[in-house]
Amino acid sequence: MVVHTDMTSDEWKWLVRLCQHEADRIPKEIEARFTELGLLGPNGLSDNARNLVQNELLAERRNRLQGLH
Repeated sequence: MVVHTDMTSDEWKWLVRLCQHEADRIPKEIEARFTELGLLGPNGLSDNARNLVQNELLAERRNRLQGLH
């Protein structure tokens, strides 16, 4: 695990910005993919089902990223 003391201030700021960008980007990509697959709208997944799928995809991505260190 990377901790703040392992990095310079600039490296830490870069990592924080990267994480913020990823946090903003990923849910939008998932939502776009749901639209492509026709899973949104009146005949699509319920809000609860969409949230469950999105949370599972985010957890899977987080686990993959944690495995990279």
